[in-house]
Amino acid sequence: MVLPFPTEIWLDIFKGLAEEGEYDTLERCRVVCREFEPMARECLKSHIVFKSIEEVERIKVDIPGANRMRRWGGPATVLIMGWPRGAIPHLATFASRLGGRWPSVDTLNIISAVWRARDLDGDAVFRDLARFSSIDRLFLDHVTFPSILILGRLLCALPRLKSVNLTNVEFNQHPFDTAAISRLRLLPDTQLEALSLNYWVINEKPNPSFVEFVDIIAAISNRISIVPLDELTHGCLWSTVRSLQLCNIIFPSGATFARLLCALPALEDLDVSGPCTFMKQGFDLRSVPQRPGLPARLAAVSLTTDGRQPDSRSVVDLVDFFIITGISSNLQSIMIGLPPSLRVAREFDDALGRLLKHSAQSLHHLSLDSSLPWWISNDTDEWVHAGHSAASCFDVSANTCLKSIDFTVQVTPENISHLCAPVVEILSQATSKHISKIQVNFKSCCQPGTTLYVDLGRLMDGLRQLDTILSKPIFDNLTDVVVHVGTLRGSDVGDEYSVHDLRLCLSTLDARGILRLSRIGIHREEGIDDWKGHAVERVDAQDAMVTNEGTSADTDVSPPTLMPSATCADAQAPSSSHPTSAGVSAEEACDDEHDATAGCGASLGDFVSDGHSASAGACLLTREKVALDALLPIAVDRSTCIQT
Repeated sequence: MVLPFPTEIWLDIFKGLAEEGEYDTLERCRVVCREFEPMARECLKSHIVFKSIEEVERIKVDIPGANRMRRWGGPATVLIMGWPRGAIPHLATFASRLGGRWPSVDTLNIISAVWRARDLDGDAVFRDLARFSSIDRLFLDHVTFPSILILGRLLCALPRLKSVNLTNVEFNQHPFDTAAISRLRLLPDTQLEALSLNYWVINEKPNPSFVEFVDIIAAISNRISIVPLDELTHGCLWSTVRSLQLCNIIFPSGATFARLLCALPALEDLDVSGPCTFMKQGFDLRSVPQRPGLPARLAAVSLTTDGRQPDSRSVVDLVDFFIITGISSNLQSIMIGLPPSLRVAREFDDALGRLLKHSAQSLHHLSLDSSLPWWISNDTDEWVHAGHSAASCFDVSANTCLKSIDFTVQVTPENISHLCAPVVEILSQATSKHISKIQVNFKSCCQPGTTLYVDLGRLMDGLRQLDTILSKPIFDNLTDVVVHVGTLRGSDVGDEYSVHDLRLCLSTLDARGILRLSRIGIHREEGIDDWKGHAVERVDAQDAMVTNEGTSADTDVSPPTLMPSATCADAQAPSSSHPTSAGVSAEEACDDEHDATAGCGASLGDFVSDGHSASAGACLLTREKVALDALLPIAVDRSTCIQT
């Protein structure tokens, strides 16, 4: 097709259509003309923010004669903003106007809002929200509800809801009564699998709304008849929750923490990704509710709390809780966040080491990560003694069922000359003959005022020691050794030679055909204001190299997907991509079915805060941990809050 106007003019036309809310028209243009496709896609946003009723009403939906014509399926994410006054009457407008019309919306965010009865007809809003059958993630940040019952009805209104993030959620009605429990128990079942509870505002005592939330769900759970776990398809809103994430939570006591776990009978994965404090220290096993009891399926625990914690004794209490209740003896996966400097041990490093010992006969996977980006030194930490390294606390000699170990080591001024030392120290203690995979990630450090790179020369000496350790008979069953070296220097001609040199330091592993080695450099790409990644990988014994590029929103690049060598027993063919057809028939313009790839991946534009970076691991949910702060600035002053 020959366009009558220059591309710039067409792009201005499409942008004008977007500003007028003519997204259905843009979608039809996208599918009928190959030349229009990239320009129209650029204007079809993947995220849309609504701050008023007028912004919602701007979206054109009632077009005469459009019943059989193609419609846009909507963005992937919708944000309902209550800032600056908190009222969100536009949530009702959004639900009634676009419910059933935007099947591509999978994430709903409600931020800085106050749920008021005079602004929202609850029955009508919940009925209209139920038409969004594709929404499976809900983020509530700084939202105040009249009562916990309204929150429960909101969760039940979304039929496909899988994960919920509650950050600084408050309730006006205190305290709850028995009538509230009865009404909550009458709510329909949900398919909720992941729950995240976060409080960013630093408090010195437990948040009343959080305590009420825990007390209510515990009270409801205690009234539910005990049924086999395989039959947990009904009972309460959270009876199917398999993943719980806690961040910056203050519990009145360990007993309150126990009641929360007991209220989640299907729980399998617990992620404490920020400070978790017990005001009353110590724990009495008799405080654990007998019905329904602690979750029998809990097998994975992630403890990435660090030195910012107001009282490091709470970390010890948390570990004691797992040991006293017997949870530790059933754990199959443990992730522990360590301070970047591993030369000196602290009180809770010894406690975390005890957790490993008590999971000796059950633990299959261990992950040790010293690159936590929010680590801040705390003068109140109790140091064991200067000659006792943190790495020495994690003795894995008793963990005879280990199958895999992951290490992440970040460069610091203290460890830059011996990055491999803690890895070698821990692996030298291994006694498990079942270890089949070991992964080591060395990361450069880029923080305000400090930039430290991986010293390749010094690293090579450490890698030779690693090669020697992993050549011992205890590691004969290894099938994968992945070594990733991250750098902020960018890519240059010498990268390929550096990879070759690093590989020579692991010659024994390479000869066995089990080595995957990569080095990634990232640099600031001019013009796009984003990080560009360049990877050079050495993946087999024939010195084959693969070079690829990618982007990352963070200050580091995740290790690329490595192709195993042909000599590996578990070699797999890489997946292939299928090019789309260049031509599009005119009939597609009248198709009611929505193209799942209609989104353009555009950012939130003026609503994005450049000061907030995406954090995939902190205080978010399960497999899709999405950092809400990356989407837009919250309308509160977080200068005094802990940042992730």
